[in-house]
Amino acid sequence: LLSASFLDYALPRASDTPRFRTEMDESVPCLTNPLGVKGVGELGTIGATPCVVNAVVDALSRAGAQERALALQMPLTPERVWQALR
Repeated sequence: LLSASFLDYALPRASDTPRFRTEMDESVPCLTNPLGVKGVGELGTIGATPCVVNAVVDALSRAGAQERALALQMPLTPERVWQALR
């Protein structure tokens, strides 16, 4: 242990980050959308939706609304979840 607490720990600052050089590669456009762009940072969020839906279905099933919970459609709106509870 090099530092006893966060008071002694030197947190990194913006000036400590390395310099980045960015380049645009437009040689192979995406043909599946009108803008021709490709996603880069969405990978971490793709799995969130099924996890949230499964959590809602599990919670509704435990509340005795299993059949209505399994019939839920995306997007999960507050109204749809409320209707499944009723």
